[in-house]
Amino acid sequence: MRILSNATGSALRPAPGKARCVSNATGSALRPAPGKARCLLAALLLSAPLPVRPISEASRLVPDAAGKQPRPVVLHFFASWCSACREEFPSLRPELMGLPGRGVAVTLVSIDRPGDREKAEKMLADFKLSSLPAVLLDAPAPDPVAKAMGRPDWDGTLPATFVFDSGGKLHEAFIGRVEPARLDASVRSVMR
Repeated sequence: MRILSNATGSALRPAPGKARCVSNATGSALRPAPGKARCLLAALLLSAPLPVRPISEASRLVPDAAGKQPRPVVLHFFASWCSACREEFPSLRPELMGLPGRGVAVTLVSIDRPGDREKAEKMLADFKLSSLPAVLLDAPAPDPVAKAMGRPDWDGTLPATFVFDSGGKLHEAFIGRVEPARLDASVRSVMR
């Protein structure tokens, strides 16, 4: 079986009968099996570096995550140096991965320094979250981000998860670890 390999070196096995990709001998590039445009797109998305956005764009996180159609949005803030984030990801992963299938936009927001982008990318790969949209927000101070999230009292404590309704209004904020069932209940309440 051929395996899709992303830039971090982690491997993804395609579903039976789906497009297959392979890396070249050096592992530096991905090429699709002939006629597999879908595989090429997946390879490009997985190998693309985590985009770095300046703090001035914090207010664009929710509308950019939602896209053109109004829908609920979940933003999950983390950092590679945050031990609570590492402890939370295994239990929260299934809930986060299931959100897009329920019509909920999700974006993982790293607040690592831009020079530590590879650490954030590795963390997402280690927890098998690389397929979700993610950005690195260059946020040296939490105040502008807190304001943009609708929680000016948020002091930057991580992890932090914010649930927005389809109009972009903050519905609920979870500062610190969140139980998957609580996140699920919050998401359900904005989908009614």
